[in-house]
Amino acid sequence: MLASIASTFSSPLVHSLTLFAIFQILSYTKIKPTLFRYLSILPLLWLLICSMTYPSVLLIKHLEDKYPVVPLDLQEWRKTEAIVVLACNYFEDDGLPFVSRWPNCSLQRNLHAALMYREHPMPIYLAGNILGSTDKYSQASHNKDFFVKMGVKNTDIFIIPKGVNTETEVKALASILKGRYISLVTSASHLPRAVSYFEENNIPVLPIPVEHFSRKNVEPVVGLPNAASLYRSERAIHEYLGLIYQKYIR
Repeated sequence: MLASIASTFSSPLVHSLTLFAIFQILSYTKIKPTLFRYLSILPLLWLLICSMTYPSVLLIKHLEDKYPVVPLDLQEWRKTEAIVVLACNYFEDDGLPFVSRWPNCSLQRNLHAALMYREHPMPIYLAGNILGSTDKYSQASHNKDFFVKMGVKNTDIFIIPKGVNTETEVKALASILKGRYISLVTSASHLPRAVSYFEENNIPVLPIPVEHFSRKNVEPVVGLPNAASLYRSERAIHEYLGLIYQKYIR
């Protein structure tokens, strides 16, 4: 329930317009109407900031730069005992081409892990339960199909069809990893939260960041508001809310 609310309100469009509406309603009451009228401007300014390229990049860059990129030819990741790929999503629609059934987060995580396996084969561990209300198969089984198509041996893929979010996926994986040193492949902005969950479960981790929304070197740019920046801000806010939950609420 809490995760669903956080996911909805991580969208700048949703929480900004919600706050704007609340302040506007309060401005028609007898409780400091002028103050609330001025306060209603702030959510609109925040929405504008989130929809601009440079501010949205700065918002997510702090998360993405915590762990360095690990090139495929680096020896460090080859010293780990397994590759773990966290689930994102999959669309169960046979009418779509195979590649169109995967959102970008899933495609990048899985493809990079498959490239790692091609360079240096090792066990791949996957988790994730059924997510969609009309879905028939678990996220873990869909991801396994992806890796099989990419040439990974069936015997090298271990799945546990449990977990509907990062916290529950990690708990499920910890039960079968049993302290192995892992290469953790997930979105760069997702890694700070994911690594903490694994370390809590005594799983040593080498973070492997993918799906970056910011470049390594960024410079201030001026441009018009755009949907891509809104989505970038939403992904960043979602992770910041997740970190707050992880550290202070649960």
